Amino acid sequence: MIELEKEIKERIPNRILQLDWRKEIAYSLCELYYTQFKTPQRYSANQRIDLRPGSDFNIFMESHMKPLDNYHIWDALFPNEESASSAGALDEALRLLAESKIVDRIYSGDIITVQKLIATIRKKRAKYLDNL
Repeated sequence: MIELEKEIKERIPNRILQLDWRKEIAYSLCELYYTQFKTPQRYSANQRIDLRPGSDFNIFMESHMKPLDNYHIWDALFPNEESASSAGALDEALRLLAESKIVDRIYSGDIITVQKLIATIRKKRAKYLDNL
């Protein structure tokens, strides 16, 4: 089993593996953001997000969260795997996303403020790069 995993990792370029973990953690963060900050009155701990096509969540993902890729916000929030490996790091990323209101600013087209916020987020998350 370990040999098979090594063989797969050798065949797949390292950049693709990096993209996969970042996309996965970004999607999870989007779900948390949606349930905690966009619809807190409708979701409790035991409720599930409606993932059907055309649901509020899918519309929110397309209109608000997908544009974040264009500004490389996920690279700023998660500069390496260590920045996504603990609950504290994820909570910090979620808090930065929510408190900066960057999602709403991108949606409204406030690009200059968005660029400043991304630079600030990069500085705050640079502590994970220092450990390399």
